[in-house]
Amino acid sequence: MHELPLLIFTLFLQGSVGITLWLAFRHTTLTPGNDLRRSLLPVAAGAFVMAGLGLMASALHMGYPLNAFNALRHVGSSWLSREIVFASLYLAALGLATLLLFTGKPGWKTLLILAAVLGLVDVFCMAQIYMHTSVVTWQHVNTLVLFISTVVILGSVVVSLVFQARRAVIYAVALIALFVLLRLLIQPLWLADVTAAGNAVVTYAHQPLAMLAQLRGVHLFSQCISVAGMLCFAAGGLKRANGLMVTGCALLIAGEIMLRFVFFCIG
Repeated sequence: MHELPLLIFTLFLQGSVGITLWLAFRHTTLTPGNDLRRSLLPVAAGAFVMAGLGLMASALHMGYPLNAFNALRHVGSSWLSREIVFASLYLAALGLATLLLFTGKPGWKTLLILAAVLGLVDVFCMAQIYMHTSVVTWQHVNTLVLFISTVVILGSVVVSLVFQARRAVIYAVALIALFVLLRLLIQPLWLADVTAAGNAVVTYAHQPLAMLAQLRGVHLFSQCISVAGMLCFAAGGLKRANGLMVTGCALLIAGEIMLRFVFFCIG
């Protein structure tokens, strides 16, 4: 699959942003106050490494990575340029926050909040890149919903597995259920809109619609995996059954990978 670097990039960066959002805005629910800095440090470092690996994968996709610097000249008109800028700023802010956590210096909370905001803006820019292409299956708000839901789901899964704090798990259950259901609700609208657009305008490329028809079963199975993961995660988290919760986390991650695979295959 020639889009594998982009699959890795989008999943890793969005997962990193999800983790950073938790660390920035819900860190008090994750760990006792006395151990806060020491507990958050490895998770922040992990989020930084995830984002770095994702950016490295995206550079491989460009064929000639140094061309990324040329893209920066079009920030005012190009979503790709904006995405590169905000991804770089996100990585820098997260890296500095991690360094302050490591050294015990103040300011890491502010930098985590800044990194979280920059990360969300970057994910929005990332979605706009695909929504403004000529690919009919991507030109829909479903793309933005898919990317934001991945941020929430992967971030919630990671912090729940690492910290297992009761309040954090309850918040994670609610967030994951909300975004899995939101994604399900938007699917009929997305399918109807892309089919109508493909039939109405002859200049649209029909290959994405043909690929979508071929992968309809895989797409449906991916959604079922996500729903099963949500239910297992919710049951395990609320009943404090660690085995069931871990199973739910594994299914949710598998669902995100499969949905992203379908996303790039139908493009």
